[in-house]
This record gives sequence, C-alpha cells and structure tokens, in this order.
Amino acid sequence: MKRITRLANKSDIDRIHELEVENFENPWSKKSIENAIVSDELSDILVVEVDGDIGGFISFMRIYDEIHIGNVAVGKKYRGQKFANDLFEGLIDLAEKGSYKITLEVENSNRIAFNLYKKFGFIIQGMRKNYYGIDRDAYIMWRE
Repeated sequence: MKRITRLANKSDIDRIHELEVENFENPWSKKSIENAIVSDELSDILVVEVDGDIGGFISFMRIYDEIHIGNVAVGKKYRGQKFANDLFEGLIDLAEKGSYKITLEVENSNRIAFNLYKKFGFIIQGMRKNYYGIDRDAYIMWRE
C-alpha cells in the first residue's frame, strides 16, 4: 500500500465529493470542489492516494502569507491509519516552501482533530462563538 500525497486534479472531484458527503453535515457541491481545483487561483485541495483511491483530502486557500485550512476528511475505511498525518505533513511542507503560516478553525468539542492539530504545532489563538451553530464554538488555531 504505497501512499502518495499530491494536489488534486479534475479526475478526483467525484471521490472528494464522496468524502465530503461521508464526513460533513453540509458537504461542498461538486461544482465548489471543481472551482477549488480548477478555477480559483487561491484555493487548492491536497489528497492522499493509496492504490488508486483517494483516502483523504485537505482543502485550503492561500491568502497573502497565510494558508487557511477549510476541510479535512479521511474516508471511514482509512481512519486510524495516519492518513491525516500524511495530509498535514504535505501541507506543512508546502507552507514552509512558500513561507506561509497556517490557520484553521476546529470545533472545541472535537478532541481528536484538536489533538492532531496540536501534534503538528498548532496553538489556540482565539475563539469564534457559535461558529458551528448555537453553543458550538470554534478554536482559532495557528502554526507559524
């Protein structure tokens, strides 16, 4: 099982959309995914591929000297196999090559994601009240 971390291309849209639907209450549309990959010069999606299948992805935007992470998703059958680690290692490598700081929001009750981000050097810099809905706050985290 050789894993490759790479930028997404147009042929990945359907699988990324499947992962969106599998992981999120309000998934991105295929058109939004296509825009991020093809049209929007500031947006991109990094994927981890194994044996021809996309096991996970991380969407992000480059804004001046920052990378803002949108969504991070790993397919159910790939969870617990360090796919998210591969994605973050790839994104951090990309950020360091371009001298970007990285930021994200994470629901303060999502301990698994919070611990992953902390492991990769992200620290809490603030909070957004009700960001994910009533009484669902988000930590604002940064990695410099």
